[in-house]
Order: sequence, then C-alpha cells, then structure tokens
Amino acid sequence: MKIYNIAVLITMMYFGAAESIWPFGPSPKENWIARLHKDMMTNYSRQALPIKNLDHNLTVHLGLSLNHIDIDDALQEMEINAWAVMSWTDDFINWDKSKYGNLDRLHFDPDEIWLPDISHYNSAKDSEVKPFGHIPVLAESSGQVYWFPPTLLRSKCDFNLRYWPSDKHTCVFRLGSWSHHGEQIDLQLVTNNGTTVMLENLIDNSRWALLNSTAKREVTDIEGHDTYVEITFTFTVQRQARTHATYITQSALAVVVIVLLSYALPLHRFFSRLVLHLVGISILTSCSFVLFSTLPYNGGPVPLVVRYYSGSLILATLSLLCTVFLSSRTCDGSTTTAMSSKLVGIVQATPGLRNVFVSTPTTSPYSQLDTELAEDSESLAGVSSVSPEAAEAQQNRNHKIHQIKKVINTLLFMMFFIAFIVDYMVLRSVAY
Repeated sequence: MKIYNIAVLITMMYFGAAESIWPFGPSPKENWIARLHKDMMTNYSRQALPIKNLDHNLTVHLGLSLNHIDIDDALQEMEINAWAVMSWTDDFINWDKSKYGNLDRLHFDPDEIWLPDISHYNSAKDSEVKPFGHIPVLAESSGQVYWFPPTLLRSKCDFNLRYWPSDKHTCVFRLGSWSHHGEQIDLQLVTNNGTTVMLENLIDNSRWALLNSTAKREVTDIEGHDTYVEITFTFTVQRQARTHATYITQSALAVVVIVLLSYALPLHRFFSRLVLHLVGISILTSCSFVLFSTLPYNGGPVPLVVRYYSGSLILATLSLLCTVFLSSRTCDGSTTTAMSSKLVGIVQATPGLRNVFVSTPTTSPYSQLDTELAEDSESLAGVSSVSPEAAEAQQNRNHKIHQIKKVINTLLFMMFFIAFIVDYMVLRSVAY
C-alpha cells in the first residue's frame, strides 16, 4: 500500500513538472487574461479609427442613463448627472475565445484603446467639453465594445419666469464628435425599451420634477463640406414650490379679506377703516420685498405674481382714497360745525389757554384766538337761531347725503370684491 502511494505521488510530481514545460500551449496556471490583453495590445494604435475598411464609417451608439437633475436659477443653467451609454465595434479587438480559456469579455483601461471623442458642444463649464470620467472599457470577443462612463453635463438655458413659482423650463444638451465628421463617425441613438434616455436610476428631486426627456439625431450638411452628426438631448422640468405657493396665496387672501372688511364698518368709523387699509398695504409691500429678494435677477417677461402684487397694491391704494373721501368728517358740514362748537366751548372754559398766544401792539387787547372764538360764537348763535323748518330741511339733506354715501360704499365694495377675487383666482392658478 505504501509503495502504491509513493508511485502515485511520483507520477503527480512528474506530470506537474511536465505541465510547466509543455511546449504546445499555455499551462493551466497561466493567466489567460494577461495573455489575451498582451496579444490585443500588440501593434494596436489608439490614435486611428478601429476599422479595417476605410471606405466605411464607424457607427457609435450613444444614450444617457439619468441619475439626477438640478437647476441654478441665478445662472440660468441646468445640470444633469448621468451615465453615458456608448457602444461600437472595434475591428482590431476580437479573438477566438477557445484559444484563451473561453474568455469572452475583457476590460481595458480607457487610455489603452480607441475611444470616440464625444464632446458637449454647448457646455457651460468654461472650456471643458469632454465630460466623461476615467472608467474601464468592456470588450467582447466579437469586437463589440461598451463604455458607460459617469458624466456631469451643465448647459445654459433661457428661463421664462412668467409663471413662477410653477414655471417650466426646457434645456438642450448637444453631444457629438469634436474632430470627426459624419463620413468617419456615424452617431446613432441607443434604444432601451424604445427610449434613449433611461430613467430607471433617476433620483427624485424635491425642487424640480422631470416632465419630459427626448433625444434626437441631427445631421448638419454644410454645402461643399462634410456632414456633421450630433445627438440632441432635451429635458423639460417644472418647479416644485409648494411652500412659495402657499406663502403667496395666503398672504394675498389676507389682504383681500382685510381690505374688503373695511367696507363692512360704518362710515363714521373712519380711523378703523383707515387702519385696515394701511395694514393691507403694509402686507402687500412686505410681500413685494420678499419676492424681490427671492426671484432671480434675469430678464424676460415679468412674473405674473409680481404683476398681481403690483395690481393689488394699486387697488388697495384706490380703495384707501375712496374710504377717505366717503368717511372723512370734513366732507360733512354739520359735523364740522359740531366739532367747532365743542372746540369753542373747551377754549372758553379754559382762560389760561389765551395766554399762549402773544398779543401784538397793532391788535386789540384780546388775542387773535379771542377774535376767532367770537366769530365762532356768532356763527353758532346764527345756527341756533335757524328756524325749525330750515333745521329739518338740513337734516333731511344730510340724511340723503348719508344714504348716497352708503350706496356708493356698497358699489365700491362690490367693485373691489370682484377685482380682488378675480386677481386671487388667477394667482392661485399660476401658483399651483
């Protein structure tokens, strides 16, 4: 038994040593990946197009797998974080997998093999037009090559803030070969379930919602020159600003209620009506300053929210002027007479007030105040001597004036009610 075991061990050692010097192929312990990589890189040039027949162009398929979208309002730029999806056929990277341990795939460093010079034409990142990361390239034994580098694209957009804070914006990203025309590299769209922009990995953004994403192949044919092919990616997003919308609508509703409430007060409550109007105007002014600090400084149409607050401020000011006209006591002669009589009685009952006014040598011994009080006393005496018929006529006249003012007050309430409510409903449709 021991002799048998020794014979088996010697046999195994012999054949193991024989494998290391086997002249007809690699030993089982040889690294097939290293050998395949070495053979593929022999006489390979990454500077030339990887095609053997120069009469044909190289087809490169391009797509995007979207990860994240962000918007910079101040700079009017859109930034997308995505994975670029590219594939092409390399005529110089293919092998018989049966000769390499059935290896059907191999990774290459991006600096080792040819890569398409896809660039971002309308990049907003200064002079950076090659946005792809340094990621290994995957090649198959058939010569098919795949590259999925991460990319961060930033493009300028023309923002229209007319419907802020529910505004929508569309931005375009143009990608294409920087140094090859269409007869050398033909760009085609990658399709995954019928779409070129893949959204399976898209992270939800609480500020922006993606409404639409499209990709289009465009060919520019310059007369007398070559054709140029590019892929245009278009993204449409909408702002998600529930907080801003609530702030805007509730502040506007408060102003509407405060201003209209003043018309429910009696006409003689002048100061109460005045205070309510001033509170409403103060709220509108404060909201205008907040909007001024929130909205980005760019051109284009004026946001409807700003127009609303400007219009509401004008309406509130007009309402204040109407209130002053209707409720001011100076509009009623009888009220003025009553106020004068009270003032005369107070001054006459306080002789010390006369010493406040200094007499001049050219005047009578009495002060000017005495003269005015005397004149007021005479006018009051004249009023008191009016016949009962004239007093009743004056009272009827004042009653009619008061009724007319009440009718005007009601009409003003209805007019401002309609104006404010219409504006408020338009604001809600814009904000939400």
